[in-house]
Amino acid sequence: MLARLWSCVKRHKRKFILLGSFFGGSWLLYKYIWKKIKEIRDEEDKQYLIFVRRQHHFDSNQRTCNMTVLGMVPNLRETLIKSLDTERVKELLKSNPPNKLELWEELKVMSVTRTLAAVYGTCMLSVMLRVQLNIVGGYLYLDILHPPNGVKHEAGHNCAIPPKVQERYLSLVKQFIEQGFLDFIHYLRLAVAKEIGCFPLKELVSLDNMTSVFENIRERVECGVDKPTLSLYPYLLTSEQVPDIAMTSVMSPEDQLLERLVSETRDILESSDFHTVLKESIDRGYHCVLDGLADHYKQQISDHGHNSGIHHISIAMAKLIPVINSLMTNICGDAPNQFIQELLLMDELKQLAANVYEAFSQDPSEKVAI
Repeated sequence: MLARLWSCVKRHKRKFILLGSFFGGSWLLYKYIWKKIKEIRDEEDKQYLIFVRRQHHFDSNQRTCNMTVLGMVPNLRETLIKSLDTERVKELLKSNPPNKLELWEELKVMSVTRTLAAVYGTCMLSVMLRVQLNIVGGYLYLDILHPPNGVKHEAGHNCAIPPKVQERYLSLVKQFIEQGFLDFIHYLRLAVAKEIGCFPLKELVSLDNMTSVFENIRERVECGVDKPTLSLYPYLLTSEQVPDIAMTSVMSPEDQLLERLVSETRDILESSDFHTVLKESIDRGYHCVLDGLADHYKQQISDHGHNSGIHHISIAMAKLIPVINSLMTNICGDAPNQFIQELLLMDELKQLAANVYEAFSQDPSEKVAI
């Protein structure tokens, strides 16, 4: 029996070898494919966990951005009110002084400047803070992945940002409010005076007239072509606000890190994406002001029983001054503030934040975008 079996094997040796090779190869191929499938699944799970972790950190950072903006707006408003104290001029007018006409002219310019400065200041503050906090947020995410123990990344720098450096870096916003914004208010006031100064107090002004005035003021302020809001950049981050640390004789590691953060911020503030978002936010601010004026014109139609539309009614400039002055609260008033909420929820601002965060939170071992 064994002899016959052995003889059969010898006769069909090649067939057995081929069959064994086929089944053996198939088994090895199956094991290889299963191993690759497992590796792909593991990589997908890893990438998903990375995505969830980054997304959670990013969302948390955006909530911090929103809360910071809401917390800084009162400081901006206080600076604005102190710089353009219309209440003081109103009190002087109540005493019926001999220079009453001059005071009314001053109040006219101050009221328009104050409301438009609220638009620019709130928009500049919100966009700048979004950039800064997402730069810091990106580095902090790298700190979570690689605790600050001196480990270098491929980019060639430590990802850790000490609290002192964070504080110095974020103080740039405070410097903007206390210095840059004041310089901008003076710049804006000159533009307003050139456009609004020619309107006599008794002149009847339509909503279309006021729209044209605001457009002319904006054209004077935003004199750029490719990037209209580029003229606002010096007030956000000037060389006077941020001394060139590199010019000092000895730079500490903290100074070097701060200088790099400031340099990276400058690059973003000069980019087209930043100015596109800033322009869109300012557009919405002007629309908010014009909507407030339109509401007043509608109220005049209702009070006096006119049958014409808001574009066919005119109001004396003197009567528009307190209305324009009060519109500042629509822009940077206390919460809940519809304009600020709309500003913080802008899709363009969210996209800018995501791009900045992704650029500064990218780790060589990760290839996932938020």
